[in-house]
Amino acid sequence: MHSQRALLLVLSIVLAAIAASVVWLLWARSRRKHVHFPVPPGAHIDTLIRSFAALTWGYLTDGNRVTVVQNSGFFDALLADVAGAQRSVHLETFLWQDGHVSDRVAATLADKAREGVAVRVLVDQRGAAKTSPRVWAQLRTAGCEFRVYHRMRLRELAWANNRDHRKIAVIDGRIGYTFGHGIADMWGASEHQPTGWRDTAARIEGPAVNHLQAAFLDNWVKVTREALIGDEYFPEPHRPGDTRVHVAWIAQPETISSVRRLYELAISAAKREIILQNPYFIPSQRAINLCAAAVARGVEIKLMLPTATTSDFAVVQHASHAHYGQLLAAGARIFEYTRSGIHQKVMIIDREWCTIGSTNFDPRSFNINDEISVAIYDAAIAQELAAEFETDLTGAEEWTLERFHGRTPWHRVVDAVSTIGKRQL
Repeated sequence: MHSQRALLLVLSIVLAAIAASVVWLLWARSRRKHVHFPVPPGAHIDTLIRSFAALTWGYLTDGNRVTVVQNSGFFDALLADVAGAQRSVHLETFLWQDGHVSDRVAATLADKAREGVAVRVLVDQRGAAKTSPRVWAQLRTAGCEFRVYHRMRLRELAWANNRDHRKIAVIDGRIGYTFGHGIADMWGASEHQPTGWRDTAARIEGPAVNHLQAAFLDNWVKVTREALIGDEYFPEPHRPGDTRVHVAWIAQPETISSVRRLYELAISAAKREIILQNPYFIPSQRAINLCAAAVARGVEIKLMLPTATTSDFAVVQHASHAHYGQLLAAGARIFEYTRSGIHQKVMIIDREWCTIGSTNFDPRSFNINDEISVAIYDAAIAQELAAEFETDLTGAEEWTLERFHGRTPWHRVVDAVSTIGKRQL
């Protein structure tokens, strides 16, 4: 009996050691080492942009034309371009839900496939889990290649937490979009929700479209194991404008992702003003310190986020509330948009350049999901977005330190508890 107990004790210790080793290895594998970005003081953005592109594993392209598309107007613009497609349509998105918007997008894609245009659609399994199978059947029957990213099956179990949150559309290799929208009715453009959530997209023509295509094919190849090669997909770039653009979408092991690097480089480089509109904002202590340092050197920081009631994930907004105190004490200004959900991922630096894409300002976007952000070096575009921000301010409420400290005890508890799982939010 004594020897059996001793054996059980030894086995328990061994199993505990193995479990601890596995947990440590998983943590070490997912850990991302910080990168310091000592932007030269006084350096103008024109002298920094090639460094920014290189440090985010991107390429600076010139000669692009960028058009900002707001709110449900995105669907009008996108589907008009899809209707004019001659060779290929590629669409990658996270959220797809049944409804008017879904029906409209699916019908247009199906029509083009029946015309002989190569239509490829990639959706995330988790984001499209509630979509009716009839939608996918409609696309496949019409001839679309429809694929699901990281399906919930045993052989993909190790990747179950890695989601495809990129939002990309490429038409004929010549027109590209990145956006925050999902294919769902909460973005409007339907009889019951004519306006819908606030969101922002960028329509791009020019050399940068090749890089949007490369980002789409990154995940398409993972799912299909088929690369698409040739001028049909990567045509010789034309140069319809004069806007410089670079695309960030790569994540490497052992270091922070390109999209996180882009955000941190932007904060580090700002001289006068940072405007950030984002639906999910859970900053790390490093990000808070970067913001505080920016304020200390004279930068005005304005954040616009949803309220806990307008956010589709209230827990994320409560986790965000827990960080308001440090930011407000440092001198940042925080506004919560009250008119509807707010979902754009827009950052404007000094009203000289900006970023638009799918990337939320939270640990999941920075460390787990596949994301994309486009840096647009064009003062006119930045000022256009800043003007939209000023309009949004008329429908927003500002938080102050007094309001933060005046939260009810229950609000404080909810905020604190919400931060427990913030690494996964």
